[in-house]
Amino acid sequence: MQFSLKRFGWLFRKHTAEHYKYYLMSAGVLMGITAFITLFLIFAEDHPFDASRQQIIFLFLLLATGTIFTSTIFAHLGDKRKAIAALTLPASHFEKFLVAWLYSFVFFQLVYIGCFYLVLLVVLPMDDWRGGDPEYMTLFSSNGVSGVALIMFLFLHSITFLGSVFFEKWHFIKTAFAFILLGFAIVTLNTGFWQSIVGAEGDVGQVGPFENLNFMQAGKYYTVQYPHDNELLMVVALMGTALLVWAAAYHKLREKEV
Repeated sequence: MQFSLKRFGWLFRKHTAEHYKYYLMSAGVLMGITAFITLFLIFAEDHPFDASRQQIIFLFLLLATGTIFTSTIFAHLGDKRKAIAALTLPASHFEKFLVAWLYSFVFFQLVYIGCFYLVLLVVLPMDDWRGGDPEYMTLFSSNGVSGVALIMFLFLHSITFLGSVFFEKWHFIKTAFAFILLGFAIVTLNTGFWQSIVGAEGDVGQVGPFENLNFMQAGKYYTVQYPHDNELLMVVALMGTALLVWAAAYHKLREKEV
C-alpha cells in the first residue's frame, strides 16, 4: 500500500480525535511538573533562577518526559484487541509510522517548549531578581545547553521509539535497560580496542565513543585528542544513528502481524 496524502490526513484526524484528551492532560501534567520544580528551586536557592539554571531544567525535563511519552506511542500494539484494530486499519505502515513520529517528536517538542516558556513567564517574576528584570533563557545560544538538549532528544527519541514498537509491555523500562546494556557493551569494546593499540604496558581506563584518549605508558602521561570540530562530529554521528534507528523502527512496525 503506497503513501496517500489524503489517507494520511484521515488517519491523522482519527488519531487526534481519539487521543486529544490524553495529550491535553499530558500537557497539563507537564506544566504542573515544570512549575513545581521551578518554584521549588526558586524558593530553595538564594541565587536568582537565571538562564543557566533554566537550561539545566529544560534539558532534564525534555529528556525525561520526552522519552517516557515516546515509549507509549505504540503501546496499543501490546494489547491484542487494540493491535488488531490498529493493524487492520486501511492505511499503510508508513502513514501509521509518520503519525506516531510527528506526535512524539515534532509536536511534543513544540508543546514542551511552549509549556516551558509559559511556566517561566508565570513563575519567574516571583523570584528575587534584586532590582533587575527576570532573565529568560535563549532557546538557541552558543554557550547554552538548549540546542544540545534537542540533539540529545533526537537520538533518545529514536531509541525509545524503536523500543515502543519492539517491546509489547513495560516499554520504557525494557528500552532503558537494553540501552544501558548496549552502552556498557560499546564502552567495553571501545576500551578493549584502544587498549590493544596502546599495549599491555599502557592503561587507557574506560574510553567511550568520541572521547579523548588518556593513558599512562612508561611513567609518562599521553593524551590523544579529537579535532576541534569534535562537537560537529558527535552531532552528525547522533543524527545518523537516529535515522538508522528510526528506519529499524519502521521495518519492525511492518513486521507486526495480527
